Formats: sequence, C-alpha cells, structure tokens
Amino acid sequence: MARNTPPGHTPRFTAYSARFPRGTDAFVFAQYGCQAASADEAAKGAGTLAGLFAGPDGPDVLDRGSFTDAAGAHNALWLAYWYDPEAHRRWEESPLVRSAWESLPDEGPVGHWREVSVIPVERNETLHTHSREDYATGGLSQHRAVELPETSVHDYWGAARDRIAASATETLEPALPDFAPRDPGADGTLGRRVTVQVPGNVTLIRTAQDWSASALYREKYLADVKPVKDRGVDFLATHAESGCIAARNLAEESADGAPLDRACTIAWFASLDHLMTWCRSHRTHLEIYASFFQMVGGGEGALDVAFWHEVSVLPSGSVTAEYVNCHPRTGFLPLPAAHHGTAATV
Repeated sequence: MARNTPPGHTPRFTAYSARFPRGTDAFVFAQYGCQAASADEAAKGAGTLAGLFAGPDGPDVLDRGSFTDAAGAHNALWLAYWYDPEAHRRWEESPLVRSAWESLPDEGPVGHWREVSVIPVERNETLHTHSREDYATGGLSQHRAVELPETSVHDYWGAARDRIAASATETLEPALPDFAPRDPGADGTLGRRVTVQVPGNVTLIRTAQDWSASALYREKYLADVKPVKDRGVDFLATHAESGCIAARNLAEESADGAPLDRACTIAWFASLDHLMTWCRSHRTHLEIYASFFQMVGGGEGALDVAFWHEVSVLPSGSVTAEYVNCHPRTGFLPLPAAHHGTAATV
C-alpha cells in the first residue's frame, strides 16, 4: 500500500496513470514561448517557430497554446515532448535550430523564452480520468508508446507524492525552500538574453481539461468548474507566498493557432510540498475540488469531460531556462539575481 493511503480507501472514480516503455529512464518536456504586447504579435512569433519542430528528431508530441500573463503580456507557446532525450539533444543542436535561436533579436516588440526539462521517469507522476480507449487528451497520453493502466493510488491527499517513485527513497527537499521574488525593476531584462540557474527539486505541474467530446457535462463544466479553476490559477500567478514561481492559464490551440475545446495550466512551484500544501489547504484549490465533485455528482451519466495532470520534481541541472528580451516577471526571471547569468547559445 502507498504510504499516504488511508486505511480501507476506495477511490470514488476510476483513474489511469501513465506507464513508460521498459528501459525509459527520462523524457523531455519543453516550452518555447513568444511574448508580445498583443495576441496577434505573439501568435505571429510562434508561427515563425513552427517549422523548427519538423524532421526526424522533432518532438513525439507537440501542443500549442496561448495565455496572458500577470504582467499583461500575451504569450503564444509550443509544448513539446521527446521520449528520447538524445533525440531532443540532436534536434536542439541541429544547425537549423541553433541558427534560429541564436539569431533571435535582443530588442524589439517580441520576446522569446524556452524552459526545457529533462525529467527522470521516477520523478514524474500522472493521473487521467479517461483511458486512451475513450480518447487521447493531450500531453503524455498522446504518445502511443505510453500505456495508461488503471490505478487505485488516487483520490486522497498525498496520492500524487505516492505516485512519484522517487518519493519512496528521497525526501525531494527543495534547494529553494522559500520563494521571494526579486524587485522587477531592480535589473532590467528587456533587451537582454538571460539564463536562470533553476534550483534543484522545483516542481512542475501541467493540468488539463478537454471538453471537445463532451455531450453531457460540457455546459456544467464551462459554467461551474472552469471559472473556479481560472480563479485559482490567477491566485497562484499573483501570490508568491504560495511558493508558486510562475503559473500559466493556457487556451489550447491547433497547430495553426485555431482555438480548441481544451485548456491547461502549467505552473512551477519551489517544491512539491508547496504544491501539495496549496492543493490540500488553500481556499482556491478546495473550491476547485468541490466544484469538480459537485459536477460529477450531478447524475447526468458517465463523466465525458477529460481531466489529466502531470507532476514532476526536477533534480538540479535538469532544467534549462533562457529568456530573450522578456519582461522581468516571465518564468524564472523573478528568482533572486544570484540565479541569473548571461545567456549562452545552444
């Protein structure tokens, strides 16, 4: 039995957790963003990057989305997964990709950023409300080599930690136990290339919702659950005392930028404990939790809105964070100045 499972626990609903092919030690999740004062400018910037993802070493899964950040800037970004870190390395070091990144202008109306995580499988967990037989819902579940077997390790506080294999032998204590953002006016980042040394054991979550195939719960989800979820993400994006370094509320899009009936939140926390403390005790998440169970308890039939999430605890040195001409509240830029450096090329 998992360490945090309550005695006699029986989950209230069926859920599934990703299982990687035997021999898979790590995978890559990367975000490549374009930032601008207008949504059109940001989308145009993302469009210029689209061709980089083609070719034999391109990502196994590629999603697209956009969001407006807490500073009011528009961001359009690509979310890319590689199930072979060596394939990602070859792609990143290819002349086409190297040249494209090195030639990005340090000044002008558009900024660019990338956050690339090499994630050990033993430090990752997922949970899905739908199996692949129902329909693919994005992220890891889109890759056919990843299985989605049913799991009973869910529907209790601490279940996410129990699904992270490394938590059985490691404390996962953060190198940055307390996050206090730097003064955004202390040292300008616009017109510069800046790398950030990301502290060990920061925690990344991508949590998503897909109502594209929903006939029963679509309206209830959009009216009663999504607004509560959005308020929770807004809280995280503006309250550093929660331990959240960055929170992004994405509207997902097709490859050409057309809106989809899908959304996801991507957030960085200083530690797994910060994320789990918010989940189990803060009003904003408890309201999300309550709205979800009010929806599924309505009796309309089997839940046909798909929910899933991925949580990873990243060891030191496994995250590359680089920002070109971005405002100082972007991503990891709010970390103390000691973490900042001059950007090197790929």
